[in-house]
Amino acid sequence: MKNKIFLLPIIFLPIFLNGCLGINEEFENVRDVVLLSFGNDYKSEFQFSIGSVGITVSSWVIDASSDDDMASKILDDVSSVQVGVYKKLKGTNSADITTINDIEPDMQASGWKSIIKSSTDNELTAIYVRKDKEELLNRLFIISLEADELVLVEVEGDLREAMTNVIKEKGMDIDI
Repeated sequence: MKNKIFLLPIIFLPIFLNGCLGINEEFENVRDVVLLSFGNDYKSEFQFSIGSVGITVSSWVIDASSDDDMASKILDDVSSVQVGVYKKLKGTNSADITTINDIEPDMQASGWKSIIKSSTDNELTAIYVRKDKEELLNRLFIISLEADELVLVEVEGDLREAMTNVIKEKGMDIDI
C-alpha cells in the first residue's frame, strides 16, 4: 500500500509543479540586494519555488515513507518555500559579517528583522524573520554563504506553529 501511495505523487508531480518553478518578485529583489552586496560574481545554479500544493504532496510522500511524523507536521504549517543556489565565480573576494551588515538597511526596509548573524572562516550565515499584519511570525529568510556557494531560502507559513512543534518534539519547555 505504501508503494502505491509513494508512486501517486511521482505520477502527478509534473501537474503539481506546473507554474511553481519560478521565484516571486520579492525573493528576486532580496536576491539582487544580496548578490550586489556580495560582489555580484555569482552564477545561478538553480532557483525554484514550491507552493502549497507541492508542500502537500511532499507531506504525503513523507507520511508514506517515514514512521516519524515530525517533518510532516512542520510541512503542514508551511505554505511556500523558495530556494536559490548560486555558484561563486573564481576571483571573487569572500564576504564577511560587514557584508551582511551592509544589506541590513535594505532588509529592514522590506520588513525583515535579523535574528542571527554568524561568520567563521569561509562561512557566513544570516537569518531574518518577518511578521504579518497581525504580528504573527510568518516568514523566514536564510542567507548561507560557503567558500564557493551561496544559498538563499525563504519559508512562508505559520512559523510559530512549526517552531512550537519542533520545540515540543525536542522536549523543551518554552512558551512561544
